[in-house]
Amino acid sequence: MSTPIETSNDGGMGQNWTAALVAILVILVLVLCGVSYFFIRFLVPAGLPQQTAAAGGMTWVRSIYGYGPSAGEQLLGPTAVAVAPNGTIYATDPQRARVLAFNPDGTFRGPIQTGAGGAAKGQIGRPADVAVDADGFVYISDFKNGKVIVFDDRFAFVREWKVPQALGITVLDETVYVRSGGEVIQFGLDGIEKSRAGKRGRGTGAAIEPAGGITADAERIYVADPLNRSIKAFDPAGSLLWATPKNASETSSSAEATAPITEGSNVVLDLPQDVVLDAAGRLVAVDAFNFSILVMNATSGAIENSFGQEGTGDGQFVYPSSLAYDAKRDWFVVADTSNNRLQIVRIEGSGGGPGQAASRALSSPFRVCAIPLAALLAALAILFVTRRRASER
Repeated sequence: MSTPIETSNDGGMGQNWTAALVAILVILVLVLCGVSYFFIRFLVPAGLPQQTAAAGGMTWVRSIYGYGPSAGEQLLGPTAVAVAPNGTIYATDPQRARVLAFNPDGTFRGPIQTGAGGAAKGQIGRPADVAVDADGFVYISDFKNGKVIVFDDRFAFVREWKVPQALGITVLDETVYVRSGGEVIQFGLDGIEKSRAGKRGRGTGAAIEPAGGITADAERIYVADPLNRSIKAFDPAGSLLWATPKNASETSSSAEATAPITEGSNVVLDLPQDVVLDAAGRLVAVDAFNFSILVMNATSGAIENSFGQEGTGDGQFVYPSSLAYDAKRDWFVVADTSNNRLQIVRIEGSGGGPGQAASRALSSPFRVCAIPLAALLAALAILFVTRRRASER
């Protein structure tokens, strides 16, 4: 008597699983392609970066001229910019006594405008500079009214305090740094004074003039000193750490600098207006009379590179007066003052490595593509494991 032969359904089940996984993969690929097409076809024209190569390692992303066609809706000689942690771009429009806010894609968020150059509490007379803290609060130095004014991220007035001749301003952690009469005054976020650094005077030593932007890190306060044609670094106590150029002769209080100063080969330091730190730890300055962005070593003050030239085209400048850095998107926002616009550019070497690149990717609108892509990769892994197990049987 013959014994019935038993058959196993394992092979059939394996084939069914394989077919199902292949079908899932095909669906996920189609979804991924559809989502990518939607973003590329419909969202890019609405404001995603249209990058154009500019000269020598600088890439132009976009320009912002205002928020409408009328003269009153256009920027008029913007002199200072700042970038909030969420990417909001703030620009001073001093001739109209206001600060304008834009989204990273260039669309308009709204104005911080408190009257036609008023002097009352909470009003802006003539905004000289703008800064944003880690919580999104906006700090405006009002030179005309001699004060610092603070607004929240919805442009509601929060507080103000007196600072005569308030010009450059920046915020680091719990400290607000303000340029005032040749000094850098350090305040708490509540406006209570902490300390002072610097003194007014001419030359490339510790003396500084009131005009110019500032930035800071945990170890240094960096000062753009345009009237002395110098960039300087101080420790928190106010001691001079370095000044660029190092080999320039000191000038007396009555002397006038007569020529731009060269530091290194073919790099001219003429009228440095503002300084900022990038994700790579470099000091980046904007020079109005050289129509350029300068990259410097933050520890030594040595000028390492220069980008930009005079002109009205993309990536060109006419008397730029300020810049800010958006680490999440790895780009610089430049107040291109005499071109009546803001320009967003990228500079080679400013990113902070793989972690910074991942942060930029997650901040991009294309991050929604990561969901079907992750599912696709997971399905591929399952398919690989399933087929390998089936072949081992």
